[in-house]
Amino acid sequence: MGFVINVNNILRSDIGGQLQVGQEYSFAKELSVLADDIQIWLTQKDWTAVAEIQIIEQTRRDGKTVGKFIVKHVYTPEEAKPLTAIFRRMYGWE
Repeated sequence: MGFVINVNNILRSDIGGQLQVGQEYSFAKELSVLADDIQIWLTQKDWTAVAEIQIIEQTRRDGKTVGKFIVKHVYTPEEAKPLTAIFRRMYGWE
């Protein structure tokens, strides 16, 4: 009954290494469309808050969304702790 598109505002990915503000990174995610007009959250797969990012490119291919994002802000451990607790509580990862 109708066409439904879920637009996500969190990219869960275990991108390794130290992220740098202003740098571009690639991602691939199954069955997702990500908001690209606003900053969204980047978390690890266990919902640990990592950064605020903006999607600058995304394409659907073979059931996956592939694209690039730019890092706008990397969370300090002090900033990440309460956000991580909120994400885990909201999304059932306790």
